[in-house]
Amino acid sequence: MYSIRFFIIIHANKLEMEPSGYELLKMETKIDGLEKELSILFDDFRLATNKDAENEKLRYDELEKMSFCCLQLLEMYREYTRKLKK
Repeated sequence: MYSIRFFIIIHANKLEMEPSGYELLKMETKIDGLEKELSILFDDFRLATNKDAENEKLRYDELEKMSFCCLQLLEMYREYTRKLKK
């Protein structure tokens, strides 16, 4: 009985003591990935625009992907700065 209670207390304390540096590192990794994805999307958009100047749908789809990636990146930056201030 005591061993289960002790385990629960230890486990709860361990979860509360997760290092904020690790959380920030995870977020930095996610930000790096999104920045790379945005760069690739921009290159694809530039190439698609040069090849098919008449294909409006293709350009719109590429812009939509870039917009979505930018929104994710902005959200991650906000969360990162919020955690960094704590």
